[in-house]
Amino acid sequence: MSSLTFLFEMAIKGGFFMIPIAICAVVAIILTIERVLFLRQNRIHGDRLHFELQTALKEDDLDKAVVLAAKTNGVVGRVLEEGLRRVQNGETDIDVATEKIIHSEMTQMEKSRDWLVTISAIAPLLGILGTVQGMIVAFMKIEEAGSTDPKLLAGGIYIALITTVAGLVVAIPATVAHDYFRKRTNEILHAMDLYLLEIREWLDKKHKETEGPVHV
Repeated sequence: MSSLTFLFEMAIKGGFFMIPIAICAVVAIILTIERVLFLRQNRIHGDRLHFELQTALKEDDLDKAVVLAAKTNGVVGRVLEEGLRRVQNGETDIDVATEKIIHSEMTQMEKSRDWLVTISAIAPLLGILGTVQGMIVAFMKIEEAGSTDPKLLAGGIYIALITTVAGLVVAIPATVAHDYFRKRTNEILHAMDLYLLEIREWLDKKHKETEGPVHV
């Protein structure tokens, strides 16, 4: 018996609750692929970007900084470009300049991750529910047979436990994937905060230069 045949037979024996668990598995795979693609799209050369941004700001070359942001991939590039363009148009607070786009990007970043959390919570519960339902059916058959044959009881229990195993098989990788994506997303956000800090310090410096020295 091949492994695929064995898994298929176990899925059939698991009963109705294997269907929603299988749906959870498919959705988790799709979300994981989507998050992997998202991370690939947001891959940047952090140190080089930081150096080039610092250089452009030290030279007071805002156009160069905007071009650099436009060439940067993903969330970081979009946020920096929006913020720098608004600074070009007269905005003096980078936090205000990027507040709207950061909120929009964060909503998109959290959406898939939240669904992974939901799946990792629901899948084992569906498995337990399927096991309870299977146990009920097993004891009903024992009652109908009027026998306490251990083989009959053991057979009913092992079939009932299939859904618990299936639920955990879906939930554990989904939990690991969510934790991995959370850490990688936080790395992106921390990098973005660092670049925005550079712009904020540059704006503060320009503001002080504009005000001139304070005479007592």
